[in-house]
Amino acid sequence: MSLKRICDFIIRRNVRFQCIVAERCFATESAKPKDEIVDITAADEKPMYPEIPDDPEFHKELAKKQNKSRLTEAHRNILMGVRPYEQPVEWYHKTVRYKRRMLGRYGLKSVDEPAGFAWPLLKEVKEYQDYERIAFPLSIQERWKKLEEEKRLKAEKIQAREAEITEKLAKMNQWTAELNAKIAKKEAELENARIRKEKIVEEVRKHFGFKISVHDEKFKTMMAQKEKEDKKKKKEAKKQAKLEKITKLAEKINDQSNEEQVTELKKPE
Repeated sequence: MSLKRICDFIIRRNVRFQCIVAERCFATESAKPKDEIVDITAADEKPMYPEIPDDPEFHKELAKKQNKSRLTEAHRNILMGVRPYEQPVEWYHKTVRYKRRMLGRYGLKSVDEPAGFAWPLLKEVKEYQDYERIAFPLSIQERWKKLEEEKRLKAEKIQAREAEITEKLAKMNQWTAELNAKIAKKEAELENARIRKEKIVEEVRKHFGFKISVHDEKFKTMMAQKEKEDKKKKKEAKKQAKLEKITKLAEKINDQSNEEQVTELKKPE
């Protein structure tokens, strides 16, 4: 037999022994014989309750036991809609400001003074008036007009912004075409510059008569010279184009002047 089976056998035997002992110890015989007849009609139908004393401490302790929420007395009073404290606990509970707050929240029963104490004093009224005059110098009508003016200006600003956006959206296709034209022009310029540089490189290599490295000092010197000459040629071409443009403009102005003189001469005196 294995050790585990031996242990299970001992445990089951001990459990049975404990159950038997418990049954014999706690088993009690009925005080009345089983065949006794009980008269049900003789039983009193009125329930019997224990008498509750009129002691305030007893009622206070009973209410404390009945409060299963575990809230404090102040929090429970707030939950029930009554004043938190029956007697002042903190120094500010005696102030007029706190009593006004209790009066506004829980009514006249929450304060022990007449409601007239909540009215401000003449000094306080004057202070309020001074504050109103400084903080809000405009009357209600003036403030209303100011708000209407601000609203109108805001609406006009929104309309102007929407009109500007609409105008820009209408010009979107034009701007897109202009941008594409600028990009194409820039790409063409870059391509022309690349071709021109390749042409200069070929001219430099032809000048030396053999294939030379672009990192050679001679090549760099000749390349710089060729680029300088190319820039000079471009400058001269631009200058010539400008001169031709000015000449054409002068000829056009001269022709217009001659036409005006002829027209003046043809007019009858």
